[in-house]
Amino acid sequence: MHADSHVLTFQTEAGKEAWKAAARNPERAVIMLDGDGTMWDIVKYPTMPNVDRRYRPVLDDLIAQTGATGMLTGRSVGQVRDFGLLGEGLHVLGQFGCEWFHDGRLVLPVERPVTLSVVDEELPKVLAKAGLADATIEGVKSHFRAVHYDAGMDREKVAALVAALTDLAGATGLVCLPGHNVIELGPQVNKRDSLNRFVDALIALMWVPSVVLYAGDSEPDLAAFDVLDALRAMGIPTLKVGTSDNTAVKARSDLLVRGPLGTLSMLLRLRNITRR
Repeated sequence: MHADSHVLTFQTEAGKEAWKAAARNPERAVIMLDGDGTMWDIVKYPTMPNVDRRYRPVLDDLIAQTGATGMLTGRSVGQVRDFGLLGEGLHVLGQFGCEWFHDGRLVLPVERPVTLSVVDEELPKVLAKAGLADATIEGVKSHFRAVHYDAGMDREKVAALVAALTDLAGATGLVCLPGHNVIELGPQVNKRDSLNRFVDALIALMWVPSVVLYAGDSEPDLAAFDVLDALRAMGIPTLKVGTSDNTAVKARSDLLVRGPLGTLSMLLRLRNITRR
């Protein structure tokens, strides 16, 4: 690891207390992680991300030592499996929470949009009109279609593409979600609702988390931070972890780490303090 990836920078006293709460009562601790930009570096589709092999064993240990350990990611459950991370007991809220996989059981809290077939027909036309006939269309996810474009593409061209895809999303009852060199069309889902649903399900099982940690790197993760703020207001310790230099994420984080290696370093320390 790089030297600075070991540094955990706490920005709030609430974050420090939440870290201590995880050590005191790990069997009711909840650890949820974003994927792209948090557990692995962002790559251009269809390149397979380089997922550090040390993640799987530390996740397996945390699954055994905590109340719930998992991922809330835009990637599908199938992709997480392909990355070698889908260990027994890991909770995966895939496609921003459209899927929930745990212990071999997959449920779909959000139905697959029937209008995706229309999107499949119209996307090539929209891209051709925008002069991007060679853009990559990703269709490996059940609930979303994604258009990947070059990182160096002109800003005005990107804005025009977003506008065109927003129109297509509106016409098909979907939403347009711009991301890192990608624009996705899919159901109206966000990490706030998905994480809320997950925590509510845990509480329904008659146990209240001793702490809830969420780590993310970009604007969609702020919705998950909203959930942690609400839980903190209810008296449940929470730890918002920022993993990038994104200004909005840094401003709202209790703890800052440096990228995927920083996330790994944090998890290794969590494994040590939650071990019994």
